[in-house]
Amino acid sequence: MNAQNLLAVDTSSRVLSIAISTGAALYEANLEGTPRHSEQLIDLIQEGLKHLRLKKNELNGFLWGLGPGSFTGLRIGLSILKGFHLGFKKRSFGASSLDLIALGSRITSGELAVCVDARRERIYTALYRFRDGKPEKMLRDSILSLDELVRKLSPETILTGDAITTYGDLIRKKVSQNILCLEPSFWYPHANFLIHLWKDQRSWLRSLTLKNMTPQYLRLSEAEEKLGRNKKKR
Repeated sequence: MNAQNLLAVDTSSRVLSIAISTGAALYEANLEGTPRHSEQLIDLIQEGLKHLRLKKNELNGFLWGLGPGSFTGLRIGLSILKGFHLGFKKRSFGASSLDLIALGSRITSGELAVCVDARRERIYTALYRFRDGKPEKMLRDSILSLDELVRKLSPETILTGDAITTYGDLIRKKVSQNILCLEPSFWYPHANFLIHLWKDQRSWLRSLTLKNMTPQYLRLSEAEEKLGRNKKKR
């Protein structure tokens, strides 16, 4: 795939994030708060294309955040990717949204735990070790309880991700009061790091086809869990 004219998108969190790279220029947009992904994503992409004076058919490929994260946001994002993939017949690649958060942490050395609130007393987690600014993934994307997470942390581990809001004080109590938690500006995946992966760490991307173009949920939805419990009762 040509390294130029890449569209990158992540819809897994409360930050709706896109980036478009032409090789010579990079356009970024990150809508924070409570963006309406289904209503705003296409407009955001069109705005970026207009800014860079690109046409949709000049895009050479698509890079997408696959989650874990918001079920609704991921479904919306992947539905749009499928439309682009079919309509433009260009190659598509995906990456863990937790990896994007890790890359956005800006740390250069030490251990990092990305912790995203999965609700229902669970935490989406991945662990990384940085050396000279380069990350190595130590724990693949997982869904853990607080106690399971705490057993994997050391007092020197740096924390990032929105689970800090709910669990940060508890983690400090169980691990160390001195454990470092990054500021909220580092908690969410930004799509520009998909382009970083394409340029510098392509092994962290996986090729997508219509068959495997699915969100990385790591868990059943609440409705699916209820359905499973009801079936067991019968």
